[in-house]
Amino acid sequence: MSNRAAKEENRTGKHDGAAPAAPAKRGYLHDITIAKGLGIFLVVLGHVVTGEPPKGNDWYAMMRTALYAFHMPFFIYLSGFIFFYTASHLKAWQGFWSFFARRAERLLVPFALFGLIIVVGKHVASAFIHVDNLAPNFATDLVNLFWNTGESAAKSVWYVFVLFEMTLFAVIAMRLVKSPLFWFVIAVPLSFVPMVPVLYLDRFFLYLPYFFVGGLAIARSDGWGRMMDRWLWLWLVVFAGVIVATRMAGIYNLSLIACGLASIPALHGICRLPVVQRVKWLDLLGRYSFPIYLLNTVCIGLAKGLLLLVMPWDGVNFLIFLPVLLAAGIVGPIAAKVLIFRRSAYIDKITD
Repeated sequence: MSNRAAKEENRTGKHDGAAPAAPAKRGYLHDITIAKGLGIFLVVLGHVVTGEPPKGNDWYAMMRTALYAFHMPFFIYLSGFIFFYTASHLKAWQGFWSFFARRAERLLVPFALFGLIIVVGKHVASAFIHVDNLAPNFATDLVNLFWNTGESAAKSVWYVFVLFEMTLFAVIAMRLVKSPLFWFVIAVPLSFVPMVPVLYLDRFFLYLPYFFVGGLAIARSDGWGRMMDRWLWLWLVVFAGVIVATRMAGIYNLSLIACGLASIPALHGICRLPVVQRVKWLDLLGRYSFPIYLLNTVCIGLAKGLLLLVMPWDGVNFLIFLPVLLAAGIVGPIAAKVLIFRRSAYIDKITD
């Protein structure tokens, strides 16, 4: 290849007779780390109550319902943003099967490993303390981990499995039609279609639009950033208004798409503010977001079970449970990562 042709390939990302060349490795985005920190904090806050809610705490139930209308759409948007920012949809075709193997190791191995840990741990712990979301026997829970996923005892790690499905779908889809906007338009109506809860297909289709919003943000990165920065106050007002309006309407799928889309420029915009980017605990949570996601329900469940041996969590007692369980879901996984996982190079790698 001539120097001129090489320069043209670098400029356009194309060369004759082959797939598009993948761009070079992109730079670090601190606002995304901060956004991941905010996102994982919201995830843990929602996981504080997973079974029967504490009596006399309707305020938390209302907050949790609102939270579930946008926190996972925002988290999946960030995953799509990173996927397209690193041009993974292009790099995959330089060696599809090696890409497939790397993604499986990165996502399916942690899903299977920690899903199994959760299932085994719940069945062992159920002999001593209260445990939520557990089938009568171990074999059923083992099958449900991968197949009847709507009844999975390790439902809390569904995002990892679904992210693997989304990345593979995006690689193939973008090969066919190189437009995240096209696939977003296709994905939105599919998110309203009831799907069987097998292999998490119901959640895959429900959340797929937000993955491609991340692609749209990268495709229009300059304008996207200016839009968030310039009109942040407006996005915050819109987001708050949509949350209130959809709570009153009470239609889940409509609420999810409206709140999910409205949350993206509002929350990402907040995380681009210099004052927010200096918040150390959000940076810490962002850097440890994956181990926190994998283990937060384990740590919350253990802390809840121990506290229930001392006191019920209904009424005013929940004000003691809430900060303790929230801290357990954040501090516990970070401690496990630092003190345990780093002792094994492989476990450390797959939980980064």
